[in-house]
Amino acid sequence: MKIGLLYEPAYWFLLADLVQGLEHEIRLAGGQSYRLTPAMLGQMDIDLVYVLPYDELETLKQIEAERLVINSVRSQEIAIDKIATSRLIIENDLPTPETTISQTPDAVIEILDRYGIALLKSTNLCGGAGHRILRHEGGTITTRRRDRTYQVVFGQRNRILDQTLVLAPPYYVQQFIGTAAQTNDRVYRMYVVGNKVVMGTMRVKEGVNTAEASIINAATGARYEFLQTVDEEMVSLALSLADLIGFEIGVVDLLRDPSGRPLLIEADCDGRHLFICRKFQEVSEYSSPYNFNAHLVKRLAEIADGAPHRP
Repeated sequence: MKIGLLYEPAYWFLLADLVQGLEHEIRLAGGQSYRLTPAMLGQMDIDLVYVLPYDELETLKQIEAERLVINSVRSQEIAIDKIATSRLIIENDLPTPETTISQTPDAVIEILDRYGIALLKSTNLCGGAGHRILRHEGGTITTRRRDRTYQVVFGQRNRILDQTLVLAPPYYVQQFIGTAAQTNDRVYRMYVVGNKVVMGTMRVKEGVNTAEASIINAATGARYEFLQTVDEEMVSLALSLADLIGFEIGVVDLLRDPSGRPLLIEADCDGRHLFICRKFQEVSEYSSPYNFNAHLVKRLAEIADGAPHRP
């Protein structure tokens, strides 16, 4: 097994631990790894290219035309485009919070009229980054940030004017899923490797007492917990979404609604835009069953040996 690791050298300060971890697992599996540049590819005998954050889309497309690339460029582009991912979920009747995707604010106002609260989602960030809670109070739409409340209006360019937040299209808004107190303190993550979910985690945040505080990610104080058993319905949903997006190695995030039903919210994969968070490796309970990189490398070895995979 000869695996090329393609990444942007300028991002080494972010990727060093990940690249070295993958190289270690490739060596343990009896393979060889190479830190690639596009110029090297024509001179190297490698089985496949594994992509990490990398800036040059057209170069990557050229590489994919000549070499096997994991994850596929198509799947990388869908995974980073949260609107495209939501459309796949909705079009295929998979469970997800009620979602509005619109170029005009009418549909946003409608969902706020119905629930009084909604989640404005970023279109191309992951893990809750860039999300905002919108509220409809006394005929005014508001949002809170750093203990300040802003009136929300709609315009052609995102900007803040004193106490007013101007929001530009597209508008990507979901029903806020919470308890009776309108909070939700955990997000479930399924780790997809080929046609299996190899492990699961929760990101849990303590002291969540408002909707704004329930935007869950590691940067806002959430911690990882390993799932001792993974919910079979979550597994099925995660694999269905991986099939639709087309990634071979990735993660799928879910919530539970107040009745306990799992709902898909987004997916991510290693690729040119981002890499899957491995901070769960810092948890004291971390052990070999949760070694995602080992699962990943085992799958790359299978593909290198000719196993079928998502195109």
